[in-house]
Amino acid sequence: MPHPSTQSTALGEDRRSEKLAPTATPGKGVSWIGRVTPYWAHFRLDDIISTRQHSHDFVETRAEYIAIRLRFMALFFAIVVPLWMPIDLVTLRPEHFPAIALARSMLAAFLLLIAVLTLRKLSSRQTDALLSLTIIAPIAFYVASIFILSQPVAETPLVGYSFMPSVMAAMLGVFPLTLAYGLLLSAVIVLAQLGITAYLGPLISLDTLDKLWVLMMIVGVSLWIQTGQLLMLLKLYRESTQDPLTGLINRRVLMKRLATEVTHNNKKQRPFCILMFDLDRFKRINDNYGHLTGDKVLKETAQILKNGLRDHDIIARFGGEEFVAVLTNVTSEAAMEVAERIRQNCHDTRVSAPNDEVIQLSTSVGVTQYETGEAIEATLERVDECLYVAKEQGRNRVIHRQSDQGQELIRK
Repeated sequence: MPHPSTQSTALGEDRRSEKLAPTATPGKGVSWIGRVTPYWAHFRLDDIISTRQHSHDFVETRAEYIAIRLRFMALFFAIVVPLWMPIDLVTLRPEHFPAIALARSMLAAFLLLIAVLTLRKLSSRQTDALLSLTIIAPIAFYVASIFILSQPVAETPLVGYSFMPSVMAAMLGVFPLTLAYGLLLSAVIVLAQLGITAYLGPLISLDTLDKLWVLMMIVGVSLWIQTGQLLMLLKLYRESTQDPLTGLINRRVLMKRLATEVTHNNKKQRPFCILMFDLDRFKRINDNYGHLTGDKVLKETAQILKNGLRDHDIIARFGGEEFVAVLTNVTSEAAMEVAERIRQNCHDTRVSAPNDEVIQLSTSVGVTQYETGEAIEATLERVDECLYVAKEQGRNRVIHRQSDQGQELIRK
């Protein structure tokens, strides 16, 4: 097979440090999470602990789901909180009512603001911040109200006040949160309860233990519901967006991610390149060795792509034996070197076949840089043409092209 050289500039050897770390194998060096996980079939403990193992697209999809639920919860409480004022007017001491009414009005206004903010397009971090504020605000109101009702002449608050920490802990079950984030928000609620208890009287008492026990039980159930929702959402997401053979995202998610990259390019002038890979003579592999061996080749190719790209680059199975990679914040010259390195790694790979035969892999690669203002379909059509030329010129090579206008822009 030929090994043509390609014109490119160095992207830098430090890219290797940005690759995904290889998956640990059972035995020495495996973390405690890796040892515990096999005891639950089809369940990975690290899926619920944090978002580190979640794809970028799932993190953003989950954020959208949380934002919608947060919007209705904030709006509901923004309406309900002021409706308690007539009851306060009747049941509270006259000197306490104005301060409580002001605190209620401030809480309602703040929650209404949260509901309005969720109407915007939010990142996962922004969504987490709004959720945190939505939980902290009622807890702050609870602390302030208990303080108000204890000065200057103390009165016993109604259940609507004393039960608020338990209500907020239960409300956390509405959201598909990770265990780490759920525990953090729950800790805020529990600490607020302990602080108020210490302020009002002895911290160590039967009544305190009783309230704390009830609150911890509600927190436990809420965490169970949160992680259960997260696992179900993750399961549905993976089934609908991942290629079951290679574990890569599918074409639908790729187009969604490309739309995001186009937005970043238009707003921030952040370049990105598309690489399209096609395994050479893959049909012959299926015909000669069977589809199981073909599947093995596809999985090996997917792993080569994962090892050759950075964590935040996008890799998808485009269809059949075609794969697409999107290199973010990279120009075409740098992308050419990445493509050539992956092509060479693929050519150096051997896959065992039946009857002790060995299959040598090779791939043809098309490379193009997105040109600001063009439709993403035009970019994909251009990289597909590059791939066709690579096939026509003998396979196992990298071809790069831009439009005439794009070539001038890139030179500038």
